[in-house]
Amino acid sequence: MPGATFLEGDVVELCTVESEDAAFLTEAVNDPAVRQSLGVADPRGRQHHEEWIEEEVNGGDGITLLVVADGDPVGVVSTVWIADRNGHAILSAWIAADAHGEGYGSDATATFIEYLFDEKRMHSVRAEAYETNEASNALLQSIGLDRVGTIPEGAFVDGEFVDSHVYATTADDWRAQRE
Repeated sequence: MPGATFLEGDVVELCTVESEDAAFLTEAVNDPAVRQSLGVADPRGRQHHEEWIEEEVNGGDGITLLVVADGDPVGVVSTVWIADRNGHAILSAWIAADAHGEGYGSDATATFIEYLFDEKRMHSVRAEAYETNEASNALLQSIGLDRVGTIPEGAFVDGEFVDSHVYATTADDWRAQRE
């Protein structure tokens, strides 16, 4: 059962992550369609996710929210790094395989970016997507992030090294696109 609604998008809610969400996280993250795009090579059991929720989500420096559609968890959006002094955040998002193609990732990511700019006073936001993850590359471009670089062979996916594309936007550019 998802936690309290923290942010509302057009089609998703971004909710607090609760210990009960460990079962969903375990199922979704172990799915090859999700774990390969996250760079997860090892199996992750429920205990791992319970500890992650306790230590990282509830006790870490980042922000992690459960993406919820029609009352059901469908993914996660989070900051993997925040530099408050510089006003910069790196974000990550994933959607469970059975919820792909519904617009949940776009809505969740855009809603989260707006929060980072409007409430956390970030000046810029960055994300990465492996070159093999066409959906994530398209999503980041479609919501208004610019591809600003490539890390050559920056990830090991499905037995080979692949490039990792870097996307970013500033608060001013983000707001200008939405006017």
